[in-house]
Amino acid sequence: MKKVAIVGAGISGLVLASFLKKNDNCQITIFEKDIINNKNINGIQISPNALHILNSLDFDRLDQTKFYSVKGINFFDIFEKEKIASMKFNYLNSNQYLTMNRSDLIDFLIKNYSLEKNIINKSVSEIIHNRVILKDKSDFEFDIIVVADGIFSKLRPAYVRPLYSGFCAYRGFFSNSVQEEYINLLMGKNFHLVVYPIDQMKNNSFTLVSKTKKNPDDDNYNNLATNFNEMFQDLLPERFKKVCICENIKSWPIYSLNKIFYGNDNTFFIGDSAHGFIPSRAQGAAQAIEDSFALYKIISSKNLSVRRFSKLRVDRVKKIKEKSENNLFIFHQSLLINRLIRNFIIRIICKYKFLTKKFNSFIFDYKIERNL
Repeated sequence: MKKVAIVGAGISGLVLASFLKKNDNCQITIFEKDIINNKNINGIQISPNALHILNSLDFDRLDQTKFYSVKGINFFDIFEKEKIASMKFNYLNSNQYLTMNRSDLIDFLIKNYSLEKNIINKSVSEIIHNRVILKDKSDFEFDIIVVADGIFSKLRPAYVRPLYSGFCAYRGFFSNSVQEEYINLLMGKNFHLVVYPIDQMKNNSFTLVSKTKKNPDDDNYNNLATNFNEMFQDLLPERFKKVCICENIKSWPIYSLNKIFYGNDNTFFIGDSAHGFIPSRAQGAAQAIEDSFALYKIISSKNLSVRRFSKLRVDRVKKIKEKSENNLFIFHQSLLINRLIRNFIIRIICKYKFLTKKFNSFIFDYKIERNL
């Protein structure tokens, strides 16, 4: 039986741990320095490529009121009074597109596979060969080490580092008197706003990404949240002004890694610690889940190597990373001619089901098993 260390109890680390524990082929230890589930509301989107994997972890046991199956995406140009178009997901059939609270997914994984028994609430300071060294100087030996501690991981080599993107994100949640059925995407000048339901109790999450010249080393981004209302109140359509009155808004600078790094020797990196990228294609959680499942399959095989894992994942992640960066350019247009071209293309794609399917197929239709 292989001894596996997982550093980080986020989505990627817990999905991997759940697969390994479900199939009972490894002895698992999870190291997590923070409170694992502080119940903060933090919306995530789970597209069919990720849901296909979660269903292998008995996701259907989750209380269905804790997630929402959205019907599609509404596109808005804030310079126009009406929405541009609706991209419907009705062609997905049983492969739904879900939205939910990140904490509920983490809570489900921990409880469904009794992972709390495998968690050590201590911080890892260093990894040397096959040893995990904690800040209290204690150390443990493992056959396989998996790092899933986020984009600011200090366990990567120095040449893999987060770079400031020039954008700031704001996130919050609110309750609505009417149940939203679509993800709403509002495109503005140097910013975009995404609003969507996260359960069946009319709770909604929003994320606003804005270009900023502020240096994250010199600015307290938590204080930016207090100015959120005055910065965006007059820019948003009346229907969406409710996001500006939230009292729980969080803000932070957005970083992306300068390169994709999946590890070396017997140490593997997954999720944001391997490929943190700008969150404008709604694939952060999904790619973390894909990483976890791919690594589980490789650990279970007789051909375990970082090279094989990287070969399986790097081209796909690179493509999604590029699409995410391109979306910022597309979403943040303010010149009339650019907006007219963009809006026309969006209308055409949304009008025809075969174009909608083709536009999303490279992400939604992906199944790792075909590539192993």
